Amino acid sequence: MSIRTAKTTLRKGTIAALAALSATAGAAQAQDKVTISLIQILTVQEWASEVEAGARAAVADIGEDKITLRVQGPAGFELAKQAQVTLSEVERGTDAIILSNVAPGAMIEPAAILAERGVPITWIVSAPPNEVENAFFVGSDPYAVGEAGANLIVDALEEKHGKPASELSGEIVQGLCVPGLPVLTRRMHAVEAAVSEKIPNATFLPPFDSKLDLTQSYASWNQAIQKYPDALFYTDPCEDANKNIQKIRVDDGIDVPQVYYDNPEIARQAVLDGEVTGLVSSNRFTEGYVAVWATAKALMDEEQPFPTGWLHVPYKVVDQENIGAYIAAWDDNGAGLREFYDPEITTTRALPLTGLPPTSDYNGGAQ
Repeated sequence: MSIRTAKTTLRKGTIAALAALSATAGAAQAQDKVTISLIQILTVQEWASEVEAGARAAVADIGEDKITLRVQGPAGFELAKQAQVTLSEVERGTDAIILSNVAPGAMIEPAAILAERGVPITWIVSAPPNEVENAFFVGSDPYAVGEAGANLIVDALEEKHGKPASELSGEIVQGLCVPGLPVLTRRMHAVEAAVSEKIPNATFLPPFDSKLDLTQSYASWNQAIQKYPDALFYTDPCEDANKNIQKIRVDDGIDVPQVYYDNPEIARQAVLDGEVTGLVSSNRFTEGYVAVWATAKALMDEEQPFPTGWLHVPYKVVDQENIGAYIAAWDDNGAGLREFYDPEITTTRALPLTGLPPTSDYNGGAQ
């Protein structure tokens, strides 16, 4: 069946095909060697490089004689291109897809085509929408990530002002680069809930559109910071936005806490230099590693049906205590990061691949 024909068939039963996916995958015979295709949503940001490094580390641990890993994806955030690459991998032939997902609903149609072909999907970065039944998702909880970031900020504010959080007050400026994405919005909701509980006199300003493009984001955040130079702090769940917040803060001499939720080199160096409070990583390395490990296990172990549900990956806090080790790990982003993330990898690999909580838990909002 061609991709065009599959798309036509898809319109007659998308959800039915998706619902049948786990049964098809579970019935597949175990294989001695498998091909797994990792389809990234983008490749230009460092969190995507960390996903790939984790995936390749899993291949190295399992054995390159057992797994062929193909990594594909557009350079920038282009959902149509990601879908095209995914479908091309189906035509090329692959045993499973690991799909980096960020936009709810955007990949339902390609996923249904994979289901009709009997190609299982492991979702990463963000869980698929609830319409995708029996999905398998590997990733951290963005709400827990946001809570951890909020705790770092509150502790830093107490130290800076020399008083308990309950006695602090002020405005908090929020930006959001892509409204509606659970991986971003749940971080934001967690930050607001956790900070509001500890700093009841804080005023969260409504989030503004901080833009996805780095240059446009700079203009948006520069305007916001100039308007509120005395804010308690500035927060945004997006990588490029935090790069701009950091630059504007440093250029203008604004000393307020800042937490990244991604791990670009500029942020790692800023934590080392004391310009940024810390990083609360969604642990993309472990996510990529475990996605490959669990997918390969399901394909190669005849007693292991393809999993369904949410396999939780622990988040990772990086601050002054471990930033030196983290920077050193990036110098060899294969072996170095594999060693740095070993505690989280070991913990996640020990979890059973059955009886997992449903992926709808991810999309359920604040906990």
